[in-house]
Amino acid sequence: MSAHAYSPDRPELTPRRQAELVGALGEEGVLGVDFRLLGRLEVEAEDGALCPVPLGRQQILLAALLVHAGTVVSADRLASYVWGDAAPGQPRAALQVMVVRLRKRMGPAVAARLQTAQPGYRLVVQPGDVDLHRFEDLRLRGLDTLKSGHWRPAKELLSQALGCWRGEPLQDVPASVLAGEVIPTLCRLRLEVQRGRITAQLALGEHEHVISDLSGLVEASPFDEQLRSQLILALYRSGRRAEALEAFQAGRRALVRELGVEPGPQLLELHQAVLTDDPQLAWCETPIPAQITAASRPPGSAPPAQLLADLPDFTGRAQVAQRLEAVLVKSAEQTGSGPVVLSSIEGTGGIGKTSLAVHVAHRVLRYFPDGQLQADLHGAGGSALDPSELLARFLRGLGIPAEKIPADPEERAALYRTTLAGRRVLVLLDNVKDTAQVRPLLPGSGSCAVLITSRSALPGLDGAARLTLGVLDPDEALTLFTRIVGARTVTAEPEAVRAVLTICSGLPLAIRIAASRLVSRPGWEVKDLADRLGDERLRLSELTVEDRAVRASFEVSYRDLPPAHARAFRLLGLCESPTITIPAAAVLLALPVTSTARILESLADNHLLQSPNADRYQFHDLLRVYAAECARTDEPATACDAATHRILSWYLHTSAAASRMLNPTRRHVVLDAPQQAWRPLDFTDYSQALTWCESEGSNLLAVAAQASRTGHHEIAWKLPITMWDLFHLRRQLEGGIDCYARALASARELGDLQATAWVLTNLSSAYQGAGRLTEAADCLSRALEIRRRFADEHGEASCLINLGYVQVEMGHAAQAVELLEAALEIFRRLEVPAAEAAAHNNLGEAHKHLGNLRLALHHYQEALVIHRKGSDQFHTGRALTNVAETLCLLGRLDEAAEHARQGHISNRETRNRIDEAIALDVLGQVHAAKGRHTQAAQHWHHAYMILTELGDPRAAAIDIRLHAHLTSTDTATY
Repeated sequence: MSAHAYSPDRPELTPRRQAELVGALGEEGVLGVDFRLLGRLEVEAEDGALCPVPLGRQQILLAALLVHAGTVVSADRLASYVWGDAAPGQPRAALQVMVVRLRKRMGPAVAARLQTAQPGYRLVVQPGDVDLHRFEDLRLRGLDTLKSGHWRPAKELLSQALGCWRGEPLQDVPASVLAGEVIPTLCRLRLEVQRGRITAQLALGEHEHVISDLSGLVEASPFDEQLRSQLILALYRSGRRAEALEAFQAGRRALVRELGVEPGPQLLELHQAVLTDDPQLAWCETPIPAQITAASRPPGSAPPAQLLADLPDFTGRAQVAQRLEAVLVKSAEQTGSGPVVLSSIEGTGGIGKTSLAVHVAHRVLRYFPDGQLQADLHGAGGSALDPSELLARFLRGLGIPAEKIPADPEERAALYRTTLAGRRVLVLLDNVKDTAQVRPLLPGSGSCAVLITSRSALPGLDGAARLTLGVLDPDEALTLFTRIVGARTVTAEPEAVRAVLTICSGLPLAIRIAASRLVSRPGWEVKDLADRLGDERLRLSELTVEDRAVRASFEVSYRDLPPAHARAFRLLGLCESPTITIPAAAVLLALPVTSTARILESLADNHLLQSPNADRYQFHDLLRVYAAECARTDEPATACDAATHRILSWYLHTSAAASRMLNPTRRHVVLDAPQQAWRPLDFTDYSQALTWCESEGSNLLAVAAQASRTGHHEIAWKLPITMWDLFHLRRQLEGGIDCYARALASARELGDLQATAWVLTNLSSAYQGAGRLTEAADCLSRALEIRRRFADEHGEASCLINLGYVQVEMGHAAQAVELLEAALEIFRRLEVPAAEAAAHNNLGEAHKHLGNLRLALHHYQEALVIHRKGSDQFHTGRALTNVAETLCLLGRLDEAAEHARQGHISNRETRNRIDEAIALDVLGQVHAAKGRHTQAAQHWHHAYMILTELGDPRAAAIDIRLHAHLTSTDTATY
């Protein structure tokens, strides 16, 4: 059952996530608060005082945020809770006003936790702040302890869980929608806890103590035969035999009268046992559920116990371990007539498949009293074990004399299934090659369970519960490392520990080896280990200790690959992009797209690649290092160089094609014709080109860095130039300054002054976006000097336009006008309309800063005419927004609103989100000026969310305007 079953779409509030949320409250922290939902809605401050909880819709809003505490709840969902089907015309704006008032009403301790977060709001909580979370934690721990047969601690935990309840949940909150979603599930979970506590109490012999609770539960659920059986048993063991028989008769009457059915076999058997005073009803503390008992074995034989020892420092994997345990326990609780339960753990080498399987197997030992069989089938490595040989080994372990084991494989398999029939045996098949190898080893009895690990996907294994094991998350990785090296070492060098764990990338084998090396070298500091692992070419050699090595683990899978797949694996390691698509891989491998797709899928099936989504693949970081190492050792150097040049060139030409589609009027770098052996992608429209750029943003940054590092200097300076549109449109894309700095180094390495001027101009834009205006101006001055030296008038005017804009932002608008008018004159003479429009736009900015609003409007309108004439939708949207903003400042509100509406539509279509937000801001100002406060708040909120997501500093100004507006107006009663 889900840990948060009352909210199916709620993600787990992991310790790491909780820490992040607590950190979001600020370094100084806030007062502790106890939120209580399981009864009346109460909020208690750290000093014990109850905070005043508002009534009505604000109470519903607070309750909804608390039910989903720690996660973002969308505005639409909150509106459905608060108003149901009677929502106001502008629910988002109304909701925003209500949040502001709730913050004020509840005081700073709660207000600091109530955060705006796209696409709605989030109430940040610390671990244990909410009684609902405390109940969930205790419930899960208690039921898990109950499952393992530890009755007394299970009873204590479940009692504490029930102690969190003070009445019916949300009993004073008038929220029909929220209540209908939450309360039934919460009540079901409470009943589950009550059942569990009663089970523990009965096992402990506390029969008289449970009668009252059971009577109440049976009265509430008269058709629940399990509860009635427990009541009858408790009464009987308390010496109240007549009452036990009456409890049965009352249940039978209810079933017959209301449902027309007789009691089930379990209740009937219990009734008969009470009538006959069956001795088996007498109490004795049972170590395992009564229905799970060992089958008969040959005299003198012990059940097989072949499991490897569990790791004493096994770490993490809590959720997947619980899931596997539940599947295996379900198998053990079958009567034997159902299908054999198969659980398959898949994953790359070193990911911890065997450790997890053994750990889970030990957790369910008590459910398989007839023994456990385990074997390594050597599926990876070329020496796969013959299943017939393993059948003989298993049969001997099950007590069959060697001379009675048939030689024929089919007869051997049949005897194996016969021997297991009716027994409760767990079979762990480790390192399976394929489905054919494992099929003869499957029992025929449903009372047995099989746990399988494999590096392959085993698609032919029908009916298996599959689990693909991923890397440890950062918290789990740190915990594992700490358990091996000790907390004192970790605390002393946190940065070095972080560096080591980053290099290990969550691979359990790598973490264990790195930690073991540190422990075995008392004279080392963690920094020494981090420095050794920092050299990528020596990294895998460092990740070796005794008989364990990351390289050896990977090599087992690599050496099993067919030649074409092995070649693809190592060549893919040459491309340093975080992910790769099928078209890009086809160019790298010099193969047709269809063949490439088949090979990539095969590598993914063998967990040598990951496929985060369709048509995109990626390496684990250490596997990439290994693949590149294989390329250096197993592939001719000329082939590696050719493959690297192909993929770098492909990215350059494809990025250039996207840039030409996104900004056709811009001056573009000249490229050599692509090779005949491959073709770059072609883009049919603006949206397609922008989508590719956005999806490939991190890849383009990585490839540009690789080109610079590997001496492909022409690609290294030209590729960032083609990426300018992506940086310009998506200012939140990190790495722009470093990208252009490397491009500048490559241009200088080539001694190409024209290339240097290109890059300096682009680097200035990156500096400008980061607010480093002096450095931006310096770059443009140097670029301008080069352009003038080569009598490049177009380049000169481009530098003047950009320098003029930087001067405006530096507060030197008068100097900017002079530069921009010179640029405008050049572009008019050269007849470059798009650049002329850019000059008009920047002149509009300069005059606006000087307070010359009418002159600014003139230049913006000139730019708009040119862009419309050239059918440039992107720049048309920007010009419309500029015109609207200026009209608003001039008080021409109706005209401003019309231009802002048109600009909003155009900017949204071209996905120019910054200008979309500015257009919304203008619309908000117009509505506010006309007294339409709700509409104003709605537009400003939308603009604020966009700019916040993009990391644009203008978000702060809109937020201030919005809250000032909400504070000064009383638009409605909510």
